[in-house]
Amino acid sequence: MILIADSGSTKTEWILLNQGQEILRTETIGLNPFFVSPNEIQSVINQSALAPYIDQVKKLNFYGAGCSNDSKKEGLTRSFDTIFNNAEIHIKTDIEGAVMAVSDDRPCIVCILGTGSTFRIFDGKNIIRKYSSLSYILGDEGSGTYIAKRLLRGVFYQQLPQHVIDDFFKDYPINAEELLHNTYREPQANRYLASFVPFCKKHIQTPEIESIVLQSFEDFYKVHLSRLELIKDYPVQFIGSIAFYFSDQLMQIASKYNFKVGNIVQKPLGMLKKKLS
Repeated sequence: MILIADSGSTKTEWILLNQGQEILRTETIGLNPFFVSPNEIQSVINQSALAPYIDQVKKLNFYGAGCSNDSKKEGLTRSFDTIFNNAEIHIKTDIEGAVMAVSDDRPCIVCILGTGSTFRIFDGKNIIRKYSSLSYILGDEGSGTYIAKRLLRGVFYQQLPQHVIDDFFKDYPINAEELLHNTYREPQANRYLASFVPFCKKHIQTPEIESIVLQSFEDFYKVHLSRLELIKDYPVQFIGSIAFYFSDQLMQIASKYNFKVGNIVQKPLGMLKKKLS
C-alpha cells in the first residue's frame, strides 16, 4: 500500500492506495514538525483511521509544512520510520507537493496561502528559487494567520462596525485576556489564530472585512511577487484554503497589479494521487 499525505500547520490530509485504488481518505491535525513533537505525531497516527493499516504501508510520500528545515525533516523521518516500520519514507515540503500538483511541468510561480504562506519559482523542471518564510509572527503575508490578526485588531480595537463586533462575540465568546493567553502562552498559536478566518468568510460582503482580506493579499503581492521579473511571463498558481475561499478577492488583486493567475486549488492531494499512484 502507498500512503500519500499533504500536511499544513492546521491539518493533514491522507490518502491510502492499494494497487492504485483508493481505500481510505482521512484527516488528522497538521504535522508541522516545528509545532508538533515526535510523541504527538505517533499519538495522532495511532488514534487515527490509519492505525489498522500501519503495518501494510510499503511507501509513505509525505509533503509537509516545516519540512524545508533539515533537522526537522530528519526528526520527522525518524518518527515515521518508527511508526511505519515496513515502509520507505519520502518527505518533501508542502510547496514541492504543490508544484507537482499544479505546475503540469510548465514554468510557473506557485504560491501556498493557507494557515501560513510561501511561494516558489518553477522553471518546468526544477524549483529554481527558494524563499524563506518568517512564519506567522513576522511574516506569512496573505495567510490565514495574517488575516486573523487584522480581524482581531479590528474587533478588539473597535475599528469594525458594531454589528460585526457583536456577531463576532456571539460566534467566539472570548475576552482579551483569553485571546492573549491562547496566542502567547499556548502551543500552536498559528492554528488558533487561523480558526477565526471563517468569520471573515461569513462577513465578506461587509466592506471593512473584505478590505482586511484584500489588504492581506496586497501585502503578499508587494512583499513577495512584485519584485519578480518572471511574473510578467509566468502564470501564478495558488494552492490553499485561503486562496480558494477568497478567490474573488485574490482575483481583484491580480487584476489591480496585472499578473496572470493559473489555477486556484484548495487541496492538492487529488492531483498528487494521480501523479503518484
